[in-house]
Amino acid sequence: MGNLSNLCWEGLTLKHLSDKKVVIPYLLFVFTAFLFEIFLAVLFSISCFIFYYFDYNPGIVYFVSGAILTLILVMTVLMLRTIISRHKHALLKAR
Repeated sequence: MGNLSNLCWEGLTLKHLSDKKVVIPYLLFVFTAFLFEIFLAVLFSISCFIFYYFDYNPGIVYFVSGAILTLILVMTVLMLRTIISRHKHALLKAR
């Protein structure tokens, strides 16, 4: 199972790929996903405030979705950091 997770991580971070025609669009896609996840986190925070203000107790699904959103946000940040650090040379050549 560890081997499968390593292969998945290598695929997500483009470990064996350095062509700038692939790296730059993929980096833009991951950055766009990051912006969308930030938007969802803001909506989640606003809904938390509204629920607290009106004394509404959401169900367990709401809290599970918040935890999943947090994990996905952390994974996206780690992916962005890894992709940028591994492919600095491809990003510098693009300029």
